[in-house]
Amino acid sequence: MQINKAFQDAVGQESVKRTLSVFIDSYKKTDRLPFLNLTTQKGGGKTFFARKFREALRRSDGSKPPMLEINGKTIRNARSFFEQVYPLWVEHKAFLFIDEGHNLPRDLQEIFLTALNIDKNPVRTVTTDEGTFQFDFTKLSLCMATTNQEKLCEPLRDRLRDVSFEEYKESELYSIFKSNLESKVNIDASAEKDIISVFRGNPRDAVVKAEDAKTFAAATNVKKITNKVWSDLCLAMGINPKGLSNSEMQIVRTLRDRGAMTLNGLSSVTGYQKQAIQRDYEQILLRKNLMEIDVKRKLTREGQKFAKTI
Repeated sequence: MQINKAFQDAVGQESVKRTLSVFIDSYKKTDRLPFLNLTTQKGGGKTFFARKFREALRRSDGSKPPMLEINGKTIRNARSFFEQVYPLWVEHKAFLFIDEGHNLPRDLQEIFLTALNIDKNPVRTVTTDEGTFQFDFTKLSLCMATTNQEKLCEPLRDRLRDVSFEEYKESELYSIFKSNLESKVNIDASAEKDIISVFRGNPRDAVVKAEDAKTFAAATNVKKITNKVWSDLCLAMGINPKGLSNSEMQIVRTLRDRGAMTLNGLSSVTGYQKQAIQRDYEQILLRKNLMEIDVKRKLTREGQKFAKTI
C-alpha cells in the first residue's frame, strides 16, 4: 500500500500512515469514513496527523471537506453541542475533529451511540430533548483523538475505529528535533547522545526543545550546538537531566533518600496527589527505567546510579 504524499514530512508512524492512506483512497470512491479514534500518549502527534489526513481527503466529486476542530472538554453538555457545533458541522459538511474525545460529557456520548451506530445506511436521525437531528455521513465525517480512551463509555468505544500510534524511536525524535531547528543552528555529532537523553518520548517535546535551542542560539549568537553549548543551554532553559520535570526529580530524590515507598507514602512525603503521581510523573520514570513498581515504588539500578548524580 502506497503511503499518501500528505504524510511525506511526518516522521515515523508507518503503520498509521498506511492505514490512513487506505481510508483516504476509499473516501474518494465512497464519500464515507469510519468513525476514527486516534489513540496515543500526550504530545504523540494526534492533531498533526488528523490535520494531514483531512488535507488529503477528497470526495468523489473532487471537493475537500473543511475541518471543524474542537476540544472535548469545551463541550459542557449535549445541548451546547447541538447549539454550537452541530449547525456548523452540517452547514459546512465538515470533517469534525474532537481532540481529547474522552472528555465529552456523558449525555452526548450516549446520544452518539445512536448517531455513530455501525450501519450500511449513512443517514441517521436522532431525537433528543433539544430536537430531532439528522446525520448524513456521506456529507459529514468524524474523527476523535484520545489519550485516555478508557474514559469513553464502552459502547461508544465499540463504535469507533481505533488507529493506535506506535512508540517513537529515539532516532525519530531526533529527526523531529533537527527538522524544527530549520537549519538555523548546526549540531555537532558529539552532542547527539546528550540531546537524545533529554527527550520525553513524544514529538511535541522534541519540538519544544528545538524551540528552546533556537531561542538560546538567538540570544547567545551560537551557530553550532556542541556538548558544552548543550550543557549551557539545558542549564539556562531549565532542562533537567533525562528531561525530567522538577516534580519527577523530587520523586527520584525521595526514593533515593527513603528507599522503597507505597504510593500513599510517596504522596505524603512529596505533597503530590496520588492521581498526579500515577497520571503525570510515573510514566516517564518507568519509561526511562529509573523506577519500578513491585507493590512499592523503588528505584531501579539505573535509577540508583542516576540518583547519585543529582
